[in-house]
Amino acid sequence: MPAKIKILTSVYILILAGIIFLAGSRGTNYFTFVGKIPFGDKIGHFLLMGIFAFLLNLALNAKTVRLSFFRYLAGSLIVFGLVTIEEFSQMFVSGRTFEVNDLLFDYAGIFIFGELARFICGRKVNP
Repeated sequence: MPAKIKILTSVYILILAGIIFLAGSRGTNYFTFVGKIPFGDKIGHFLLMGIFAFLLNLALNAKTVRLSFFRYLAGSLIVFGLVTIEEFSQMFVSGRTFEVNDLLFDYAGIFIFGELARFICGRKVNP
């Protein structure tokens, strides 16, 4: 993929890290508008992590990794691992709450947007 995608992915990762940092900061009211949107939190998880997976998979040209009998997108696996660690870490951070539904929406976004990146890169799904 062109260097522009790699730069965009890097910028997005920095923005996402900032959002996660602000969400974990005490007294932060930057995201109160999300609670006013029906399912805003879940939509946010779906889109933020989905776009992360999409960009990372594009940057990696939809590279796949074989695990058992399946081929998984390397970018999606990376995002899956990071998101899982981040969500479970919320159990230990004051002011944050772990929610399984947040994780499920993260995973749905990772899968759907990852597959979109695979499609764009012209890769076939290999069982």
